[in-house]
Amino acid sequence: MSIDACEARYQAILKACLDSVLILDNETIVAASAARQSWLEPEALVGRTLSELFADDLLLQFRDALSLLVQGESMVELEYQLRPEHLPELRARGLAEVCWYSSRWVMTAQGEVVWSAHDITASKQLERKVSYQAQRDLLTGAYNRRAMIPVLEVATAQALRYDGATSVLLIDVDGLSAINDQYGWDAGDQVLQHTVATLDRLKRTSDFLARYADSQLVMVLPETNHEQGVLAAERIRAAVEGLQLSGDVAALGWTVSIGVASALNPEDNAVAMMRRAREHLLIAQHSGFNRVEGEAL
Repeated sequence: MSIDACEARYQAILKACLDSVLILDNETIVAASAARQSWLEPEALVGRTLSELFADDLLLQFRDALSLLVQGESMVELEYQLRPEHLPELRARGLAEVCWYSSRWVMTAQGEVVWSAHDITASKQLERKVSYQAQRDLLTGAYNRRAMIPVLEVATAQALRYDGATSVLLIDVDGLSAINDQYGWDAGDQVLQHTVATLDRLKRTSDFLARYADSQLVMVLPETNHEQGVLAAERIRAAVEGLQLSGDVAALGWTVSIGVASALNPEDNAVAMMRRAREHLLIAQHSGFNRVEGEAL
């Protein structure tokens, strides 16, 4: 078969591929196909080097793949992400949104590298959506109990290891069951949603807010000692006390009771912290509600 015939077959194979394919000679692209990537112009890539197109973090990953092939690996698999804001050359070529790829790299007998890239953006987006839903409370949008426990564990362990501080607030909406009975479940749902929205505005970036139970919320406060935790809880209590629903239940206001616990003992962990926060919450409720109670220091 002539060289021209081989080249024609080569190009036909590239066009037939459902995945994008790049052919590399060292780090220079010598052939390319876009497959289903409508933004990609193969002709604009030919003759360009990897360092001209990709940011340093991606370049490092790609060079690691090439190095493994040179060392004798028959095939290298690599998953990577293209972000327009980090890739001005590709953004200028039409990359408009974040794209994920699963790629395979193979070296030919002539030393060229065949790099095929399968677009997995849709599956990654679905994976993230499922992960988001698994960690979030659907009613309020706050994180859920399952997501909160590991965060409190890590914050407590770090505080004890580095002689720091961590506090946790257990927040209960006073009389939520009675609100549901008197005004309806929609009103109760709005009470929770407004409470979460208020807490979200009050919390710091490092704080972690979660719905813990039907009427209970938890806020993890890293690098916060007990005195600071009590002050934060009091700000929350006062802010919620001033809330009121609009519409058919315009006269409806509500309060919260809050138990505060802080990492004080070497044996403290998430379970111990939550147990003490619950004990302090019960004291606040038994003392008349709309109160903050904490550790007896």
